[in-house]
Amino acid sequence: MILEKKMRYIINPDYLFVENFVKNLPHVFDNEGVSIYKGRNEIKIFECEGLKLNVKSFKIPHLINKVAYAWLRGSKAKHSYEYAMKMISVGADTPEPVACVETLKKGLFHRSYYVSIHHDYDFTIRDLIGFEFPDKNNILRQFAEYTYYKLHKNSIHHLDYSRGNILIKKLEDNKYQFSVVDINRMRFEKMPYMKGLKNFAQIWAS
Repeated sequence: MILEKKMRYIINPDYLFVENFVKNLPHVFDNEGVSIYKGRNEIKIFECEGLKLNVKSFKIPHLINKVAYAWLRGSKAKHSYEYAMKMISVGADTPEPVACVETLKKGLFHRSYYVSIHHDYDFTIRDLIGFEFPDKNNILRQFAEYTYYKLHKNSIHHLDYSRGNILIKKLEDNKYQFSVVDINRMRFEKMPYMKGLKNFAQIWAS
């Protein structure tokens, strides 16, 4: 992690050419980029050095976490970056991590940002459950295989495994690519049969 006055950041060695963008992110996020989601957190798309970047800005935490994130444990942005690196290392798809940025204010944690390569997808699991959808059974069968072989067999426990967090892209020959997002809440632990089923049941499908 690189430390600067009132800021610290981690950048993927493969993307050092966007370091200036990463360092300036706290100054430009509010006024630049295209917002694609705004709720508790905000997600924006930025164009930089020929890349389409997805930047997630996490809400300012409450006082206890301002202390904890500053000096005791990693922020949500840092966890997102580290977990993405771990997932990719074992072949579990998630948008490629570029960087994470944390800012401090008066010695306390202030805001954080997670930067990844923007992932184009065709639909999410949310679009299938409870609706008629072309090739639905095949998609869900492949999704079950992805969950078991790519996540659970690699000891990846996604604690917010919900319908909107699984992005799907249709490939050739009725094959589908699955990519998981919103990964700041995860555990890397053994996933025995029943724990795996409980995790899968978060999708709320028959």
